[in-house]
Amino acid sequence: MKQKVIVWIIVFLCLVSIATATGIRPAKTTIAFDEGRDYSKEFWIVNNDARQFVVDIIVEGEMAEFITLEKDTIAFRDDKEADVVKFEVHLPEEVPPGTSTANIIVQEKRGDKEPGVISSVIVLKHKVIIEGPYPDKYVVATVNFQETTNSIKFVSEVENLGKKDISEVKTTFYVNDKEQKEQQLETESTSLPTKEKTLLTVEMERNAFDDGEYQVSAVTSYDDQTVELYKNLIVGKPEVDITYFNKYFVANKINPYSMELLNQWNQLIKNVFVDVDVIKDQQKIDEFRTKSVDIEGEMTARINDYLDAKDKGPGTYTFEMAVNFWNLVRMDQKKFTIQSELVSENDADNLGQALTGNAVASTDSSGTGAMVWVLMVIIGLLLAGIGVYVGYRYKHKDEYDS
Repeated sequence: MKQKVIVWIIVFLCLVSIATATGIRPAKTTIAFDEGRDYSKEFWIVNNDARQFVVDIIVEGEMAEFITLEKDTIAFRDDKEADVVKFEVHLPEEVPPGTSTANIIVQEKRGDKEPGVISSVIVLKHKVIIEGPYPDKYVVATVNFQETTNSIKFVSEVENLGKKDISEVKTTFYVNDKEQKEQQLETESTSLPTKEKTLLTVEMERNAFDDGEYQVSAVTSYDDQTVELYKNLIVGKPEVDITYFNKYFVANKINPYSMELLNQWNQLIKNVFVDVDVIKDQQKIDEFRTKSVDIEGEMTARINDYLDAKDKGPGTYTFEMAVNFWNLVRMDQKKFTIQSELVSENDADNLGQALTGNAVASTDSSGTGAMVWVLMVIIGLLLAGIGVYVGYRYKHKDEYDS
């Protein structure tokens, strides 16, 4: 083990040495569109470590099509300290306002290596930055949210990058609340001098949203122009609850079980599973992991499987459960403690439905009961109607007989 650690330390030091010994000078080139459309530029690849290698040179990025390389490969001898990379930039008649970029990638060619030999290659980047002109009226906006106990603040940060002052700027936020009703929130208007920033804010009550993700459209109006941004509002955090687990099992047998999981989030949560520790007399005696399920937003999912209780006698058992689910950026857990009884087969006969069917009954009984009640009311009304009709006919039988 120590030998492996030493080997990896040596490899790391070699890589650091290579990275610092070979480089690009300068690291970037900046071009202003206002100064012209055609440019000849260059940068240098430096070989301070006196290595022998070959590099390929390619161009990537949004403005790559406007950059031409003089050559796309360079070979270095061990006595060659540096070499120049020349390139030309030919810009179109129009470029986007602000910063556009491309990267000139310098990558060492891989040679044939012996099996099992650790090797590395150099990958360096020279960034080409193209600064497009701004029109007379031009703003950039960013959107953020600030959640407190009672409210959510919608924040629009607006910067005037145009050549002229803006007399009036405001942002209108559009978002659907937990009832799927569109809410329209409008900030106050203000003026904005050129090259300056401002914060436009408006608040909404926190209880208008359940925990979940909500897409927000932010439309910033400035003088006679608009810019629209979209960003997800995150309220609370994903939660998955256990809403049902069997209360009774039969001791010394393999038992079917049902577990119901409720997704409190308003979006799909994938790969939800539960780690279960079985505790008896404060000692962990068993453990298992359930199958994984995907749960739609604000819906339940049921896991049906089997509990091996062949070596577990009657008594009260504690099931410590950790529900695992993806929490936006990482795997998270929520823990539950549930107690269940393992009973003998004789006692199991007396439990009946409580032992085998409560999971279904707990979710379906309310709907079934309501349906039975509706049917009973309909049948009662029909019988009452028939009774009234028969009574009427009997009371007026002379009229019908004549």
